[in-house]
Amino acid sequence: MLESAGARGNSCGSPDRRISFRPSSVSVGTPAPEAALRKIVREIQRRTVWQCLGIYVVGSWIALQVVDVLKDNMGLPDWVFPFAVVLLILGLPVVLATAIIQERLPGQGGEDDRRRSARPGRSARLPEPGEYASSGSGYVRPAPKREPAAAVAAPAEAASDETPHRRLFTWRNALGGGALAFLFLTVVTSGFMFMRANGIGPAGTLVARGLIDERSPILVAEFEASAADAELARAMTEAFRIDFSQTQVVRLMEPARIAEALRRMELDPTTALTPEVARRLARREGIPAVIAGSFSRLPGGYVMTGRIEDAEGAVLVSHRETAGDSTEVLPAIDALSKKLRERLGESFSSLRADEPLERVTTSSLRALELYSEAVRTIEYAGNEESGIRLLEEALDIDPEFASAWRKLGVGIQNLHGATARSAEAVTRAFELRDRLTPRERYLAEASYYSSVAFDNQRAIAAYDRMLDLDPNDPWALNNVAILYGREGDHERSLRLTERTVELDTSATSLGNLALEYLRARRVDEADSVIALLQTKFPADHRARWLTILAEAHREDFAEAEKAARDALAETDGVGQVRVLWGLHGVLKTTGRLREADEAAARAARLSADLGVPSAAYAVLWPRFWTAVVVHRDPGAARREIERVRDQAPLESLEPLDRPYLGLAGLYAALGDRAETEALLAAFKRAVPDAPTGRYEDDEVWFAADLALSEGRWDDAIAGYEEWRRLEPGCANCIDYPLAIAHDSAGRLEVALEHYLEEIDRPGESRLRQRATTLGPTLERIAQIHDELGRLEEAAAYYARFADLWAEADPELQPRVTAARARAEEIVRARG
Repeated sequence: MLESAGARGNSCGSPDRRISFRPSSVSVGTPAPEAALRKIVREIQRRTVWQCLGIYVVGSWIALQVVDVLKDNMGLPDWVFPFAVVLLILGLPVVLATAIIQERLPGQGGEDDRRRSARPGRSARLPEPGEYASSGSGYVRPAPKREPAAAVAAPAEAASDETPHRRLFTWRNALGGGALAFLFLTVVTSGFMFMRANGIGPAGTLVARGLIDERSPILVAEFEASAADAELARAMTEAFRIDFSQTQVVRLMEPARIAEALRRMELDPTTALTPEVARRLARREGIPAVIAGSFSRLPGGYVMTGRIEDAEGAVLVSHRETAGDSTEVLPAIDALSKKLRERLGESFSSLRADEPLERVTTSSLRALELYSEAVRTIEYAGNEESGIRLLEEALDIDPEFASAWRKLGVGIQNLHGATARSAEAVTRAFELRDRLTPRERYLAEASYYSSVAFDNQRAIAAYDRMLDLDPNDPWALNNVAILYGREGDHERSLRLTERTVELDTSATSLGNLALEYLRARRVDEADSVIALLQTKFPADHRARWLTILAEAHREDFAEAEKAARDALAETDGVGQVRVLWGLHGVLKTTGRLREADEAAARAARLSADLGVPSAAYAVLWPRFWTAVVVHRDPGAARREIERVRDQAPLESLEPLDRPYLGLAGLYAALGDRAETEALLAAFKRAVPDAPTGRYEDDEVWFAADLALSEGRWDDAIAGYEEWRRLEPGCANCIDYPLAIAHDSAGRLEVALEHYLEEIDRPGESRLRQRATTLGPTLERIAQIHDELGRLEEAAAYYARFADLWAEADPELQPRVTAARARAEEIVRARG
C-alpha cells in the first residue's frame, strides 16, 4: 500500500513526526586545543575561590616536581628551580583575583554564560507551542517576532557589566599567562645553556671558550694568608684540593708530581707552592692554568677568595665566599670549589652529585691541619716516617677521617712496614669509603682488595671505575697495569704502562716501564727509559736499582756490582735497602755467599730501623735456600730457621706480621709435614678472618713440596702445575721445583727444559730467586748434557758455570775446578 506524501511515517512507524538535526555546541571548525581550553575554563568556573586556590597549589607542586626532575636529569643550573618558584608566586595573586572576579554572583552567570547571551541569533529559552508552522516537508521556523524596545535594550544593559578588570581577569587570560611564563623560563634556560656550552658571553665556561683544554693538568697553589694563619691556610688549601679533585673537567697535578717538577727546577721539593712559584712551574711544565686563593680572618668571620689564572697571571675567573665562624669554613670552601668548577665547565649534575666537603674530609680543623702537614711531609719532603706520625695524630682527633686512614695505609706499604698496621689502615679506609671522594673511594677499594682480601679481579674492577671517571688517570693506569702483571697478562701490563708514561712522565711511571721492558727481555729499550729516569729525576733511587737489574739481564755481573756499590753512597732509607738487596743478588749469583749474607744483614738492620717488625726474618729466606740449593745441606737449613725463631719469637709480633706461611713453606721444603701443618693451623687461629685467597694457593704449594720430599714425583708435578694455574703472574716461579721433580723421576729431557727456563728468568726475579739457583742450575744442565752424550753442550755449560763462580767462596771452588776440568777434557777429546 502506497504512502501519501502528507502521511509519510518515520522509521519508528509513528506518523506525523519528523527528525530534526541541530548543530552541536562546538562547531566543526573549532580546533581541538581551543575546545579543550573552553572545557577547562568551564570546569574552573564551577569552583569556588578556595577550590581554585587549592587547585593552583596542587598544580604548582606538580609543576615544581617536574622542574626538579628536569633539572637533575638534564643537568640544568640550580637557579632554574627558584626561578620557577618565583613565577608561581607571581601567578598566585593573578589566580586569586581572577577567581574572585569570575566567581558567580546571585543573578549573574559565568563568563561563558555571558558570552552565550551576547551572541546574536541565539536564545536561551525553549520555543513556545505554535511558534513553528508545519509544512509538507517538515517544520519551518518563522521569522522572529519584533520585541518591544524595552526588551531589545536589556542585553545592552547586561553588556555594560563587562568592566575592564572583568575583561582582563578571565580564566582564558590566566591560563595563557601561565603558559607564557613557563615558556619564558624555558627560553631563558635554553639560552643560558647554549651560551655556556658554546663559550658565549659571561655564561661561557673556560673549556668552552678554549682557554683550557678538557682533562688538561692544573695546579692548586697554596692559599695566601697572614703569618698567624699560615698553618690554617695550608689546611684550607688541602681541603680545597680534596674537594676540587672531584672535577671531571681537568686533572689536578698530584703532590708527588709537583715535588718532582720542583726538583727539575732545581728547587727544594719542600718549597712552598706560592702563586708565583706555581706560575713558574706551570710555564715550565706546559700547564695551562693555576688556581690561587687567599684566606683572611675578619671581625665578622672568615673570607676566602679563589681565582683561576693562566700561566702568565691573567685572572680568568674569580669568586669569593665568607664564613661566619670556624664551623662554616669547610662549607664555604666547598661552595668556592664548586663555583670555580662550574666556571671551568663542570656539569651541574656532577656538582650536585658531590658529597659535602665536611663529609669527605673531617669536621675537625685541627685534624685537617695535621693531615695537610702529613701530605707535605710525605709527598714533598719524602719523609714517610714523620708523615705517618702526623697521620696517626690526626686519626686520634677524628677516628673517622677516611682520607687519613687511606694515606696511612699507603705510607706503611711504601715503607714495607708492619703488615698488621697496614692492613688495619687499609681496612678502616675501606669501611669508611662512603666518606671519600669518588676517586679516593675507588683507590681505597682497590687497595683493600689487592692487599687485604687478595682479590685481584675486584681490585681491577675498582680501577676500571676510576678510569670511567677519567680514562687518563695515571694512578689508575699505573696500578691496574701492575695487577694485570700479577694476573699473568704481561702484554696488557706493558701497554698500560706505556700509556701511563705518555700521560704522566713521573719517576714511578718511568721506573715501572723500565721494569716491564726487562720482564719482556727488551733490555735496550729499558736502558733508554732508565737513562731518561736518571736525567729527569737524578735523586730518585729507582734508576740505581734498575741499572743493577739491567746489567744482570746482560749477565754483566761485574758492572752490576759496580753500579750497586756506587749507588750505596748516594742513597739512604728505603732506597738504600733496595740497593743492598740488589747487591746481595749480584754477590750470591756469583757464588760470593759470605759477602751476600753481609749485604742481607745490613739491609735487614736498616729495615728494622725503618719500623719493619719482621725484619729479622728477611735474612732467613736467602740463607735457608742457600743451604738447601747451593750447599745441599737440609740440616743447616733447619738450624737457620731455629736460630731466627729464637732471635725473634713469633709471639712477639702482631698476628699479621708473624710469617706463619713463609715458615710453613720452608718446613714443607724440608719434608716436615707435622711442622708445616702446625704453622698453617696457627696462622688460621691467629688470623681467623683471613680471606682464603691469602693461603689457599700456598697450601697447594706446600702439598707439592711435601710430595717431592716424600718421593711422590707425579703428585708433586701435578701440585706445581696446579699452583701455576692459580698464580699465572709468576708462572716461571715454578720451573725450578718442576725441574727437580722431573730430574728426580729420571725424566731428564723434561727436566732440562725447565732448567733452561729457570736460568732465563726475566724481571726482578733475576736478582732474587735466580740468584740462588743460577749457579747450581748451570752445573746441573752441564751434567745432564754430559749424561746424555751431548758433549759440546755439556762443555759450554761447564765453562759458563765455572766463569760465573770464578770468584766464589773457597768451599765452592772444588765444584768450580771440577767443572772447568771436565770442560777442558771434553774440548781436548773432541780436538
